[in-house]
Amino acid sequence: MRHRNGGEQVMYRLVSEGVLPHTAPTYRRRSAQLAKARREGRFPDLIDAVREVHVPPAWTGVDAFVAEMPGWFRLDRTEGQEHALCVAAGAGQGVSEAT
Repeated sequence: MRHRNGGEQVMYRLVSEGVLPHTAPTYRRRSAQLAKARREGRFPDLIDAVREVHVPPAWTGVDAFVAEMPGWFRLDRTEGQEHALCVAAGAGQGVSEAT
């Protein structure tokens, strides 16, 4: 899930690491700086994997369930590889994160 307000995430991370003091003026200053950077295209949207809505799968019947099962089979294409590439992008957005 992408959030436009990544400023809070950044601010509280910096506060929790002891980099910034937890004060209203500091928060306002950092928020303004991050908003400006985002408007100028210098700060990407953040991905928040914690705030995702999980809906359990459901089927209309046993036949629908059995018909879908073959699509679940996957080989682990990264088995034995030292590194893996993960890319996340939103609809209409460029690459947001690559590791």
